[in-house]
Amino acid sequence: MIKIVSFDLDGTLTKQDFADRYWLEALPLLYAREKDVSVDEAKKLLFGEYDKVGKERLEWYDPSYWFKRFDIKYSWKKLIFDCRDAIEVYPDVLPTLERLTGKYKLIVVSNAKKEFIEIQLKETGLNRFFTHVFSSVSDFGMIKKKVDVYRRVCSIVSVDEKEVVHVGDDKVFDYETPRSIGIKAFYVDREKKTVGENVIYSLSSLPSILSRYEE
Repeated sequence: MIKIVSFDLDGTLTKQDFADRYWLEALPLLYAREKDVSVDEAKKLLFGEYDKVGKERLEWYDPSYWFKRFDIKYSWKKLIFDCRDAIEVYPDVLPTLERLTGKYKLIVVSNAKKEFIEIQLKETGLNRFFTHVFSSVSDFGMIKKKVDVYRRVCSIVSVDEKEVVHVGDDKVFDYETPRSIGIKAFYVDREKKTVGENVIYSLSSLPSILSRYEE
């Protein structure tokens, strides 16, 4: 029996535009203004530094680290707020959550830093649907949603792995990893490039899929 339905955030519930705005547009613009250089120069410098640190280090996901590294005086939290107009939910999300709420406990398990998750859920009103929100970076100090993240989440919400469904758009960390420990997982491919039994192209199909586990 399924008790928990877990969702990734960026690329699953919300579009990538918000994160892209913050890291690829707003932060370089801020650097350019404070250091009196062109935006193109700022982007070249910042993007090069992003690559030097790399996604395999925890610092890569931490805006406070980058603000210190670049000696930026502005508040990194204020910049998150400044970018909030770029937050956008996929059209299939709200109807799906409304159908699932009350039948299952809904949670978020994301790789994003907690502050990025919270503002997206608050600004869209999606926070009302979720009983728990987890950040692998902020809550567990892990750069990706690895096996230990899912095990700790299950422990915190007091369920067995077999009682959880996870849905996300990363084939490895939202699909293969949770499945390796017995969590039922579905890979969201909104671009419809993949075919498979556990591949879905829209969250709209999720309620009917979950109903099969009740039979």
